Amino acid sequence: MTSGAPDARAVQARLDELSWYHTIDVVPGATTKGWFDLRHALPLIPWPDVRGKRCLDIGTWDGFYAYELERRGASEVVALDIEDLASLDYPPEVRAATNLDLSQTNDQPRRAGFHLLNEILASSVTWRGGNIYDLDPSTIGTFDVVVLGSLLLHLRDPVRALDAVRRVTSGSFVCIDHVEPIVNLVGRKRPLFELRGEGRDFQWWLASDAGLQHLLNVAGFSIDACSKKFLLHFGLSGAVPPAERSLRHAAQRLASWLQTGDRSRGHMHRAYVAHPRF
Repeated sequence: MTSGAPDARAVQARLDELSWYHTIDVVPGATTKGWFDLRHALPLIPWPDVRGKRCLDIGTWDGFYAYELERRGASEVVALDIEDLASLDYPPEVRAATNLDLSQTNDQPRRAGFHLLNEILASSVTWRGGNIYDLDPSTIGTFDVVVLGSLLLHLRDPVRALDAVRRVTSGSFVCIDHVEPIVNLVGRKRPLFELRGEGRDFQWWLASDAGLQHLLNVAGFSIDACSKKFLLHFGLSGAVPPAERSLRHAAQRLASWLQTGDRSRGHMHRAYVAHPRF
């Protein structure tokens, strides 16, 4: 180890004290044990040039995309996420439960991983509390590049959210989200959605590829480029839940493999780069 270089074992020990959503290579030899692993997909995303740009990462959680934007040369990166988990778009039946702590006060603070990475990386990425629905250029300004990853399916009103995103986007919008594999096969390029809206995983609108593209169009974006379809892989902490072993999920896995060529377990995604039409 050269003088001043971080001790990978010491860094890994600190990382292992927390639970992680994202799998992130922090320093050589030290990686977070996330629920999901998107490292393989980074080269597949048609990134715009972010060098010297002001960027926004919406729904940042541990900061996977925020720190990637900084690594790629962004001059300023704002990482946005909700301050209170009670603000999530839980379905009405979940909110009606009287014995449920929607704020999840007994869990690890949502910002814990982000702030630890900020310290270890000596990063200038700034965390800001806020809801995607409330994005307003008069309070947060506008951004040359805006990134939204795996969030639309968790929103009850994705059109309202994208409308707010458009108003703070002065350049490129990178939208990376779930494509429901069976809906996409059945849709045959039609904008179809499966409405879920049940349970604490609060998945709402499961879209076909054409459905996501239509959402972007309705919200006022024109698509400039698309990635190929890929899987958001499970990470080291992403144990396969019992539901993933059901007949439905076996069919989804088969449909995902047919469309991506990837036999791994995970959720099919596609990335779109767009710009505001108005």
